[in-house]
Amino acid sequence: MDFRSPASAFAVCSFCKSTIVRDGESLRRIGQSAELFDDHSPLQLGAAGKYQGAAFTLVGRLQYRYAEGTWNEWHALFDNGRSGWLSEDNGRYVVAFDAPLTGPAPAATSLRAGAQVVVDGQAWSVASVNAAKLIAAQGELPNAPNLTRG
Repeated sequence: MDFRSPASAFAVCSFCKSTIVRDGESLRRIGQSAELFDDHSPLQLGAAGKYQGAAFTLVGRLQYRYAEGTWNEWHALFDNGRSGWLSEDNGRYVVAFDAPLTGPAPAATSLRAGAQVVVDGQAWSVASVNAAKLIAAQGELPNAPNLTRG
């Protein structure tokens, strides 16, 4: 198993679908991912691009299911070592980066589409609220995928 990023602590084996955690020089199997749903995505692991002038490579993918279908969250590794996410849903794409909160996040049950919320002193608009389940993972990931089989 090859890791492209020293920051990636987890990976899903493309052959056996085992979820692997890297701890120093050792690897340990902690679970197994389901097969990815064939969504005919134009994106694939190893695809490269640029966002605001910064080059990145797609090194991992999380696939979610919700009432209206599936979507992908691609783990993007930037050339400067930064990690981000490229969300793909029906031909629409959004780039996002993890950011720490200094206070609590709003409860998911309190969110309503179209509502305005304030998080860490910054105003946000809620675009949509959907219940989703992580169904499969692929490649390198910064955190262990929370997969349940069934």
